[in-house]
Amino acid sequence: MRNLKHSIFVAVTLMIAVDGASADPWAQQMVAARKIDFGVIATGSEAKKLIEVKNVYAGVVHISNVSTTCGCSAATTGKQTLQPGESTYVEVQMNTQKFSRRKDSNLIIVFDSPRFAELRIPISAYIRTDVVISPGLLNFGEIENGNEGTAVVDIAYAGRSDWNIVDIKFGNKNIKATLSPAQRTAGQVRFRLTLTLSGNAKAGRIRDRVTIVTNDRTNPYVPLMVDGLVTSEFTIIPRAIDVGVVPAGKTATKQIVVKGKTPFTIDSVSCEGMADCFRATIRKDAKKIHSVPIEFVAPNRPGKFSEQLIVKINGREELLRLNVTGTIVN
Repeated sequence: MRNLKHSIFVAVTLMIAVDGASADPWAQQMVAARKIDFGVIATGSEAKKLIEVKNVYAGVVHISNVSTTCGCSAATTGKQTLQPGESTYVEVQMNTQKFSRRKDSNLIIVFDSPRFAELRIPISAYIRTDVVISPGLLNFGEIENGNEGTAVVDIAYAGRSDWNIVDIKFGNKNIKATLSPAQRTAGQVRFRLTLTLSGNAKAGRIRDRVTIVTNDRTNPYVPLMVDGLVTSEFTIIPRAIDVGVVPAGKTATKQIVVKGKTPFTIDSVSCEGMADCFRATIRKDAKKIHSVPIEFVAPNRPGKFSEQLIVKINGREELLRLNVTGTIVN
């Protein structure tokens, strides 16, 4: 009896310790998400969610590890060292190929600096087996700005002979959906969904979601991820610059490279937030590659700063942007 009481005491103590770690207020202040609910998803479909982690503290924070408690889900992160005010994202993905039906697990985010903390966020999903998506997402791939793109998936249903798709819902005005007529065989219904991306889509990453609406009263919605990249005619290297620590009144010089697919000229390089602090040396001859020295004159405003430089290309509406950071000291 004494051993039983001791075992219960140890178990309760461990439960309290784990619960305390999962509800660490210090760690929770950096993550807004309290649960990750994928809802009902189809077999074979890609199901991902991004969880933001933001350093809201004055010191540097380091993420040592991210993981999940079940093989039905997986987690990865990008940047692990966060300066004050910086954010990163943890990507959580469900494995809809090998697992089915109700799946519950936890996302675990472990911090080891400036202190140790472990945050657990519940993950839930229901992977239905009667709907199979192939491939797992609507992927446009890389599309050059100004061109149209297409993405195709096949949708297979096994069950009711009268199962039907009644609507395709999406919020992106540059996307058009086309659904093929149903192919019905013994116990199966098949559709092909094609998305067309307009040539008016702006350069940048496409991360969207399409919802297939069916006549299934129990589970009428089938979500599908949409992915792609509209590439710009121009690129800037690097995408961000840090001028470092600069005393007020002193100068720091950096260089950017602007590349185009055809010869072009640069009209201007400006900074709205610190208009008088940046000067760019621009050559007016047209060419595919421009090396542009950027001179920064530190104003008498001590502290860290984060701004955007805007590059205007002659004859183009698209503005190129890059982040610039630094610290001004007396």
